[in-house]
Amino acid sequence: MGVNLSLNKNKRKKIIGENHESDISSEQVQKFKYIGGRKYYDPNVAPYAFPTDIEEVDRLHQQHFALTHICGGNYTAPIHDIIKPESRILDLGCGPGQWTLEIAQEFPYAQVFGIDINASFPTLIKPLNSHFIVGDVTEGLPWEDNYFDFIWIRYLFCAIKDTDWQNLYHEIKRVLKPGGILEHHVMGLVAVNPGPNFKECQKYTEAGFISRGLNIKLACQLSERVTMAGFEDAQSSCISIALGKQGGQIGEIWATNSKECYLGMKPWLVEFTGFTEDEYESVIRYIFDYEVDEYN
Repeated sequence: MGVNLSLNKNKRKKIIGENHESDISSEQVQKFKYIGGRKYYDPNVAPYAFPTDIEEVDRLHQQHFALTHICGGNYTAPIHDIIKPESRILDLGCGPGQWTLEIAQEFPYAQVFGIDINASFPTLIKPLNSHFIVGDVTEGLPWEDNYFDFIWIRYLFCAIKDTDWQNLYHEIKRVLKPGGILEHHVMGLVAVNPGPNFKECQKYTEAGFISRGLNIKLACQLSERVTMAGFEDAQSSCISIALGKQGGQIGEIWATNSKECYLGMKPWLVEFTGFTEDEYESVIRYIFDYEVDEYN
């Protein structure tokens, strides 16, 4: 789902500009634990549902390229009307920074920023107009009012507690220029016509996400929430993805990516299923290797 918005303004002291790479919350982002050979945030530090290691970076890159194809590009908003020389663009929750880098190349005359709690983005080999910052966005955005022309978010519903979203939307509104655009992509995790195992999988996924304070139904509430934060002209669209063979090459890629998501959540999500870890893994592989082709 994408939402394009414009808004008003507020006041705050500038903290970060084009010439500053920041290490905000550096102590906090070091609090990890290792389970089954994979690296995770301590849930008391960050509710992020997935691992934070090189395997997850690879999955995020695959996800990015698939979504770019599905959405027909890196954005759907009419940003060519507002991106001019010296414009500023923000990738909020940038992950490994692939979107940030591609946008910096597409708009070499703009300054493009990426911020994420995890420093998995490149620091040396990158366009000169790209800037990466380590920071917890739920603690406030480190820029002055009316700083950005375009702010882009994708899939942070699995990393931001439901209780933090409204404050974050207000912060986004503060740093976005009047007439600027916010484009927010959220995945709806409720599958249409799921098989019996996938249907059960959705139930324990929701229970697990709720235990971390996450909201898997944010996609259904997005327009209402951004409007409550003071955004204007909210527009939404929905894209459905057929998982598995019925969705062609992209459907198969998306099924594989979804399988890796669930396998990555195994160490903590398994406790909501009643399965052993081996049983959990077998069920997840069956769902995304076979069941999605039978019931899609």
